[in-house]
Amino acid sequence: MSILQVVKGCPLFYELYDEEILSIVGACRVLNLSPGDIIFKEGDIGNEIFLILNGSAVVKRGNIELAHLRKGDLFGEMVLLKDNVRRADTLADNYCDILIVDYQTIFGLYQSNAKTFALLILNLARMMATRLHKAGSTIEKLIIENAEFKKKKAA
Repeated sequence: MSILQVVKGCPLFYELYDEEILSIVGACRVLNLSPGDIIFKEGDIGNEIFLILNGSAVVKRGNIELAHLRKGDLFGEMVLLKDNVRRADTLADNYCDILIVDYQTIFGLYQSNAKTFALLILNLARMMATRLHKAGSTIEKLIIENAEFKKKKAA
């Protein structure tokens, strides 16, 4: 599978033409990692987002695994909105290739290609809305489980 095919499958790049994607990818670099290699650590300052082209990675806080990332998954995207401080450790859990997209590559499109920039930001908003909805559902489930636990404990 080509880089273009993987990138096209990522929700951030939906509705972009191949030429637009290739232009963005052309400004990026690929990082080749071995199992255990650190992509970034909690507290690091960063200005790039990452897309897994091959392999997988894990997101951890301490010894707790928060997420398992696979081919086509985007992460670190909060730098595009506001937060450039990494909130967890992320490391390769097998051999993997990661496309690194610099903040300026995305925001430089504001001047050079407003349509592409607008689509990327719209797609980012959609991705964040989906994640927020999922997080809200998880929180609701935990609240219900906690209430049930408290009832059982009180009985």
